[in-house]
Amino acid sequence: MSRKANPTFIGAFVVGAVALVVAGVVIFGSGKFFTETKRFVMFFNGSVKGLNIGAPVAFKGVKVGSVKEIRLFLDDRDLTLKIPVYVELEPKRITQIQGGGDPQKLLKAKGVSTLIEFLVQEGLRAKLGMQSLVTGQLYVDLDFYPDKPLRLVGAEPGLPEIPTIASSLEELSKTVEKIPLEDLAQKLLAAIEGIERFVNSSELKETVVHLNATVKDANTLVRQVADQVNPLASRLDKTLAEAQKLLSNADSQIKPLASGIGEAVKDTRKLVQNLDSRVGPLASGLENSLKATEAAVKQATKTLASLEAAAGENSPLQYELAETLKELGAAARSLRNMADYLERHPEALLHGKGR
Repeated sequence: MSRKANPTFIGAFVVGAVALVVAGVVIFGSGKFFTETKRFVMFFNGSVKGLNIGAPVAFKGVKVGSVKEIRLFLDDRDLTLKIPVYVELEPKRITQIQGGGDPQKLLKAKGVSTLIEFLVQEGLRAKLGMQSLVTGQLYVDLDFYPDKPLRLVGAEPGLPEIPTIASSLEELSKTVEKIPLEDLAQKLLAAIEGIERFVNSSELKETVVHLNATVKDANTLVRQVADQVNPLASRLDKTLAEAQKLLSNADSQIKPLASGIGEAVKDTRKLVQNLDSRVGPLASGLENSLKATEAAVKQATKTLASLEAAAGENSPLQYELAETLKELGAAARSLRNMADYLERHPEALLHGKGR
């Protein structure tokens, strides 16, 4: 005869099987059991309010790990409180391109032993980012900031450290803290009090009264101008009508003048054509005259050269002229002597020269 099954034992067995299945799904389904991770530490100077355990660690928006632990401890070197944040990164998130290179050789050539050291040297920094403006939750943002200085605390020698920088919210808070809010508030109150005194001052009231009077005077002036505009408009219409009549008369007189100007232009054109026909013969005659004049000038030049050669310093003509002048001088002296003798002896003309 078969033994009857125990319902309690069967129920416990089913519950245990279900629990094992759920545990397997949680452990193996998440993939954490077989995932290789590396632990790093980061030291943040500011507040980490809103950063919870399990918050993502992202590199340029790609999740590469998560926050595992947040502590607070006292540094006995300078008695300052520091906030270390321990994170686990998944190296498998970075897939190597099969290019045939050896990463370890490249790292040794750079003087580092791990990839994270090389990235830190290239400017890898961590800062807190806003995960949600509604909930205020934070996450760890990894990115390259080569212009930011490398600041390592070194309080955890056994773990590799990733340097941190201030977040945008922290920088904004520091900027707000530097603003002298008290001085600004006092100046604002003083400005408000000055405005209140000015509004309630008697000078402003008098100014408003004068302004009202000025507005009234302006209204009166506008009315007067409006009363005078209508007569001026009628006069302007009459002036325009007279101007139109004048223009029509001028138009009627301009047409005969235009015809006369056209005839004058035609006569001028004919005169220019006649002058053009006569300029050719005159130009040819003038050219012949110039040629004759040029020949005469050349002949005169030759004649002057001949005269210069004949009357030169050593020329025969000049020598003969000098001899002739000498003889004429001698003859003149003889005539002068004869005249003197005849003046003394006039009878010599009749009897001749005596002894």
